[in-house]
Amino acid sequence: MPNKIIPILGFSCVAVFTAYLALVIAAIFFATWETQLSAASADAESRIAALETDYYDAIATVNDTNVASAGFTRPQHVDYVAENGKPTVTFAPKATR
Repeated sequence: MPNKIIPILGFSCVAVFTAYLALVIAAIFFATWETQLSAASADAESRIAALETDYYDAIATVNDTNVASAGFTRPQHVDYVAENGKPTVTFAPKATR
C-alpha cells in the first residue's frame, strides 16, 4: 500500500494544480470579456448621448422658428373628435369578408 500512496498523491497534486490554472485562465478570460462589454456599453451610451444632443438641438431650432414668417396662420376653427360618435372605421360588405 505505501507503494501506491506516493503516485496517487503526486497525480492528485498535478490534477489540483491543473484545475487551479484552468480556473485562473477562465477568471482572466471572463474579466477581459466583461471589460470589453463595459467599454462597448459606454461607447453605445456616448453615441446615444450625441444623438440626443443633435435631436434636442434640432427641436430647439424648430421651436425658435417664427411660424408666421414661414407662412403659417392661426387656425380659424378647431374641432375635436367626439368620444361617443359614429364609428370611424368602415367595413367591407359581408359578401367580401
